[in-house]
Amino acid sequence: MKYLLDTQAWIWSVLDHPRLSRRARTALRTIAAQERVGIAAISLKEAAWHLAHGRIVVNEDFGPWPLWLRQAASSPQLDVLPLTADVAIESAHLGDTFPPDPADCLIAATARVHDLTLITSDRFIRKSGAVRTLW
Repeated sequence: MKYLLDTQAWIWSVLDHPRLSRRARTALRTIAAQERVGIAAISLKEAAWHLAHGRIVVNEDFGPWPLWLRQAASSPQLDVLPLTADVAIESAHLGDTFPPDPADCLIAATARVHDLTLITSDRFIRKSGAVRTLW
């Protein structure tokens, strides 16, 4: 595994949304068939909140949003990486320039603990230098 997707990048990749950057698309396309990408467990909560509140809308062909989320999270090429004590500890050591959002901290800490490149559109995370990023 080389990459961890932040919540938006994961959703955009599943939906094949045009907001996913060209570099991110290329990186994801070049992953070997047997290789997987990760998401932090907190991304499931973030996605559920956005879907439940209509901030993300999925095509009705997918069925109700809970079904869509279950299917998206169970992709054979996806690993949901758990919130562990090491991730929690690392989330407190991201530095003063890192955005204070708890979910972002846990996502970045997950990438650091697993030595993964974080695919994120978040310019504040990218500018912080706290985690290796691609966009």
